[in-house]
Amino acid sequence: MLLEKLRRLASGKRDGQAFWERHAQRDPLWAILSDPVKKGRKWDLPEFFETGRREIAVLLYRLAELEIPIAHGTALDFGCGVGRLTQALAEHFDQAVGVDISPTMIRLAEKLNTHSNHVRYVSNSRDDLSVFDAGSFDFIYSAIVLQHVEPATTRRYLADFFRVLKKGGVLVFQLPSHARPARDQRPTAKAMPDDAYQAQVVVQTLPQTVLSPSSEITAVGSVTNISRRSWSQRDHGSIRLGNHWRDGRGEMMLVQDDGRISLPPTLGPGETFDFALKMKAPRVAGAYQCEIDLVHEAVCWFADRGSRSARVAVRVGQHPDDATSLADEPSADALAPAAAPLAHIYDELPARTEEPGTIPMYCIHRDDIAKLVSAQGAQLIQADEDVQCGMEWVGYRYFIRK
Repeated sequence: MLLEKLRRLASGKRDGQAFWERHAQRDPLWAILSDPVKKGRKWDLPEFFETGRREIAVLLYRLAELEIPIAHGTALDFGCGVGRLTQALAEHFDQAVGVDISPTMIRLAEKLNTHSNHVRYVSNSRDDLSVFDAGSFDFIYSAIVLQHVEPATTRRYLADFFRVLKKGGVLVFQLPSHARPARDQRPTAKAMPDDAYQAQVVVQTLPQTVLSPSSEITAVGSVTNISRRSWSQRDHGSIRLGNHWRDGRGEMMLVQDDGRISLPPTLGPGETFDFALKMKAPRVAGAYQCEIDLVHEAVCWFADRGSRSARVAVRVGQHPDDATSLADEPSADALAPAAAPLAHIYDELPARTEEPGTIPMYCIHRDDIAKLVSAQGAQLIQADEDVQCGMEWVGYRYFIRK
């Protein structure tokens, strides 16, 4: 009993409001997206918010792929931080609400809010969502949040999600299920110097008209290391070639992960690798751009470090009339929020704070999630594998309808 009490006390110190307040005051953007090279208040604010726009665009396209209709009334971003995903949701919903345990995160979110008529932020220190009325939301989304919450508390939050979700509403959240067996784990990736992420990707052949959605197609081309450093997978971890699918204008990413092929173990400066990358055409007919780039697994895409990817326009479907409204989405400039306030977000934060401690990781097994959903009378429609929790975990993103 004493050991259990001490365990709970230690957990509370790492999971409670004071713990997340320390992270919010020390390095708020990194506490949300813990990219190793961004630690120490190094996130660029527009780049940070762009990751949110990309994530929500990919999510909504995935919902369309799964034929899960959603009402675009009110959306909840659970664990909103400074509003990275809340503001992105506001571009697609009439109202977006962000809720977070940290008052500092909420204060920063309000300062950075560029959708004042469509976004509202709520500070909530309770381990439930009693701050919201039943049936308040059409859509609830949570990513890289519940994995840092003690499982008993997560179960309470999940039960409350169903209370505040409207009948027919959709819930999507991400959570580790269990530890990945050691034999299946990949070596830990180590970031290369920024100037190493420079590649020339050339596509020589790629069908520009694909008659059948979801059909397999192949891109043939070459990739050249145009940096002054060798790409050594033994020293830095897996480096592979992959592709994204963007909308017809190339502005909005719709499918982030598709085909992958490995590069040679080492590719030195000036060396070239010829590739034949197999991928699947999008499941929804329309106009797209296929983007091909290199990915340093668990670190970054090369384009995120300033390298130029290759893009090819591809139409999926037999006739021009097959094109969906995805190609006719408002331009990125029209959707993008106004520029963030000029005042630097760190101005009101302490110049120095104590190290808050390691952010905890927890899991709830997939089978237990399925039982919890069933007990709520809801439908678990899909569980996609998810690696946001790190390669040492087996994780899933759950798609649920009430």
